[in-house]
Amino acid sequence: MAIQEDPLSTVSDLVSRVKGSKPTIIKRLKYLRENQYFWVQALLNNHNLGFEAVDVLLDTHSLDDVKRLEQVVTNHPYTVYRSRCFGSHNGLFVQFRTPIGTRPLVEELVRLLHEEGVVSNGQIFSMGRGPTVRSSMKLEAWSPESMTWRFDWKDWFERDCKKVRVVRPRKNPGSALKWFNTNDVYILQQLMIDAKRPQTEMIRAIKKKGPTITPQTFGRRLRLIRRECVEKYRVAFNPRAFDIITNILVRGRGSKKFLQDLYSRMSTNPIPFESTLRTADHDLFWAVRMPPSHLSSLLTNLHGNLEDMSVTLLDYSQSFLYSIWPATLNEEAHEWRQDREFMIDQALKK
Repeated sequence: MAIQEDPLSTVSDLVSRVKGSKPTIIKRLKYLRENQYFWVQALLNNHNLGFEAVDVLLDTHSLDDVKRLEQVVTNHPYTVYRSRCFGSHNGLFVQFRTPIGTRPLVEELVRLLHEEGVVSNGQIFSMGRGPTVRSSMKLEAWSPESMTWRFDWKDWFERDCKKVRVVRPRKNPGSALKWFNTNDVYILQQLMIDAKRPQTEMIRAIKKKGPTITPQTFGRRLRLIRRECVEKYRVAFNPRAFDIITNILVRGRGSKKFLQDLYSRMSTNPIPFESTLRTADHDLFWAVRMPPSHLSSLLTNLHGNLEDMSVTLLDYSQSFLYSIWPATLNEEAHEWRQDREFMIDQALKK
């Protein structure tokens, strides 16, 4: 819980906040990390980096088609996440993080896959301008005695909340690209894999991929990257250890008041489970990772406030998370590569 409150906290910070001696805390931390109970991931500041989120639901006819799609999105330079899905959509759910203005290239890729016969239906969601809010798993809702999660959904949905206004970024989109270089992408990649590791370990990992960065240069660029390119840090947990094995994607249409209240509630008092919520006009897009025992309560409260609600199950055991790829940056032009050969032809190659 202390690490959740401050993902980058040092051992000394933890000793001052957690009961126990320093040797004990070091021992327990080592155990938790070696057994992969948690890791700390950097979430990118898409606006400053010049990215926009494009989410795609791809329906398929067969499992072979799903495997072909998995090959395509693995080849694609801007894939963030993929997962097999079932329910309202049967196929693959994909999240892209593409250069601003390149959504048409994603649309063309989906069209070509449809012509190839791999995709039976494709739906693309781009809500970069709408409000987006993320929540993380909060261990204060976990009861270690009963090994269960305690959270009152009905009370959460009905509780009054102060309206939160959407704060627009002050800087121009892609402002970080003025100084960003390829070595910075390698550093950012390490922060996305696990930001809690020692700097020496990250430097060694980067060197194995090619570049050699001195500790002095690494430390200086790291401070700049954290300030300008990272939105926040998220503590990710082993889902099986805490029974967080149900991943769903909910879509629907609701009143502006309901969606504004939902956004405000998630901003000021978020649910204790990992999720990403986006709204645009009357549309809701909410991906949630949660314990199976809480699924019914969430859907019941949403169903009474949404029209055309659809629920898609995401198979976490058949999912994959991608980090940023250094080859995507055109360092000389201070921009991300966005030519058709790079974003379409490369993805379709077998």
